[in-house]
Amino acid sequence: MAFDEKKCEGCAHKDKCSTAQDPMDVKLTCNLSKIKHRIGILSGKGGVGKTTVATNLAAALAKRGYKVGLLDADIHGPNVAKMLGA
Repeated sequence: MAFDEKKCEGCAHKDKCSTAQDPMDVKLTCNLSKIKHRIGILSGKGGVGKTTVATNLAAALAKRGYKVGLLDADIHGPNVAKMLGA
């Protein structure tokens, strides 16, 4: 895929991206810079309700009209899909 500089016009990280080796890294950095708020739910201990809190928080924010993305980074047993009925 060829790098298209027009896609990153107005990006806050455009100057930093121009030296990147991989065009996909440039596109990813520019796209992620458009996300205003990020909320992380984490704990070193298992079974404390991280997935439950994250899923309920995402659902509540979406219900209020916010655009929400939810990433389950649990490599041992992701459960967000189960909690959302997928």
